[in-house]
Amino acid sequence: MRSRTLVIAGAMACAGTLLTTTNAAAAPATRMPGDGTYRVGIDIQPGIYQSAGSTDPNYACYWQRVWKIQGPGDHSDPNQYIVASDRTRTRPVRVMIKATDVGFEAVHCGSWVMVPPPPSTGSYGPGGLFGSEY
Repeated sequence: MRSRTLVIAGAMACAGTLLTTTNAAAAPATRMPGDGTYRVGIDIQPGIYQSAGSTDPNYACYWQRVWKIQGPGDHSDPNQYIVASDRTRTRPVRVMIKATDVGFEAVHCGSWVMVPPPPSTGSYGPGGLFGSEY
């Protein structure tokens, strides 16, 4: 009887610890390991990302920034949710993911890493006064 009481007491203590312990959420990453869909502000931080691009001559790197990640029951045309996209064989590939984007998706691009912004040139273009994207 005593061992049963100790088991119950131990289980109650563990449950209490689990309920009162809060785990801090991990900060969004500055790297993406490869193909997939990433949520901005949750999975990844906004910023300028660079990829080596596609290594397979049969496939181009395709990426897209979206204002909504398509789910069941959403509009049947996935192009409805694209903010910007590109299909390219240029290497390396760069994209500016904005804080206003909800998601980022890449296929055949390899891994991505956040890079520092270029220095301001005072003109239009990457790093320019108007903040154009890549």
